[in-house]
Amino acid sequence: MTEPAPAPVDPAPQPQALLRLVVPRAAQKSWAARLAARGQNRLETWFDTPERALSRAGLTLSTLRRGRSWRLRLQTPTALLEVPSPAAVPVLAALGPEWAESLTALMGDARLEPQFTATLKRVTTSQGGVSLTLETGTLTTQTAKLPVSALVIEGPEAQAAKTALALAAEHGLPLDPEPLPQRGARLVTDAPPPVMRAGPGLSGHPSLDDAIILLIRSCLTQFTANWQAFFTGDTVNAIHQMRVAMRRLRSVLGLFARALPAPEFAGFRAEAKHIAATMGEARNWDVFTSLIKAGPGRIYGAEPGFAELYDQCAAQRAQGYQAVSDLLASPGPTLFVLALEEFLARRGWRGTLTPEALPSLAAPATGFATLQLARLHRKVRKSGRHLRHLPAPARHLLRIELKKLRYAADLFGGLYEPKSRVRAYAEAAASLQEELGTLNDLATAQTLLARLDQSSPQTAHAAGIVTGWCAHAALAADRPLLKRWKEFLATKPFAG
Repeated sequence: MTEPAPAPVDPAPQPQALLRLVVPRAAQKSWAARLAARGQNRLETWFDTPERALSRAGLTLSTLRRGRSWRLRLQTPTALLEVPSPAAVPVLAALGPEWAESLTALMGDARLEPQFTATLKRVTTSQGGVSLTLETGTLTTQTAKLPVSALVIEGPEAQAAKTALALAAEHGLPLDPEPLPQRGARLVTDAPPPVMRAGPGLSGHPSLDDAIILLIRSCLTQFTANWQAFFTGDTVNAIHQMRVAMRRLRSVLGLFARALPAPEFAGFRAEAKHIAATMGEARNWDVFTSLIKAGPGRIYGAEPGFAELYDQCAAQRAQGYQAVSDLLASPGPTLFVLALEEFLARRGWRGTLTPEALPSLAAPATGFATLQLARLHRKVRKSGRHLRHLPAPARHLLRIELKKLRYAADLFGGLYEPKSRVRAYAEAAASLQEELGTLNDLATAQTLLARLDQSSPQTAHAAGIVTGWCAHAALAADRPLLKRWKEFLATKPFAG
């Protein structure tokens, strides 16, 4: 569906931000007193068809009571349209003929029905050019209720991020990454929080300055969007996607750090590495256990000692997952995300450039991308030279260089034509990376196996079987690896 244009806005509006921090229920009164402002009740009800046609199209439609009047709000993936409403139920004509026609076509013969309601008390004040709102109350469906307790920071991006960072640091308030409409929709369907995969890379013709923001923010979105899934949803895949987000972020920060002398890039990169390492520990035990069960365990699982191996793996895995839980519950990830948001909002890299170099930021990102992709491609070719005879550590370094190239191709590939050539190159790199990943999993398995208690003869026997199986599998992996390497070399890069 093609979106009608939203209502006219200022031709050069200052970017605005809305950030939410979770306020413990026990601290609500103290925060209300701290804000020292008059409260206002807010009633907002979201509507959709029984088959959730609007939600599936990425739209939310709600009516909001402000004082004695009603407002109709339509949130699209790119804009918010708010207009006066003649009633407490949606009157689509109030949105204008284009939107009314589009929504009617989307809904077909279905009727709009109330899905969930937010009944909130909002206490608002201003600080440093932004509004601070304590929002408390409930999200309610026909069958369930969910408490809401958050501090909402709204205003110009730089000031909002700076204020949120200061408040989170001073009071230990964690980031609340799930918008109310998304939370309410989940409450209606009683579905677990979705796991968010990596979003698409760049497209169109962004400048280098804008590309920095788009790519870093994409990684942050993937990271925070999976927090709720980790605690109440698909924990295994949530960890995987958060780890991927941090790896992609490290790659992005490394690329930009080569061209821009901002020291913050290195600091953020180090923190992303720490977060990814914590999640990698948990993820490694998942992969290791699956490798044993699908490989030697499938044939020799009845042998003495395998049950003990599985029990030890489960204990190690539980420790890894607890470490991730403790990390996400700590102030660190919230402060990391907000610090990066503040850095992006003020475009902190600009201040490190000379006046003569500043115009380079306005240049198309394609020039920067072409140089980086060519450099990474050369490094992969050099690292993989004489691949058949490379020792395991050198193959591991090749995998690292290939991973950087793969991320860069995913992030910048959308800037290039033809798409078929971009896709062919990405697929060749992905296939090679998969083979190198198999070898890395086998090497990691040996490392993890050595950390298990093998003091009993039965466990030592099972561990020996796993060791032999991994060694044989590593030898067998050579043939497909070399095939994928030749295919990669024969695939022409799309940049340059």
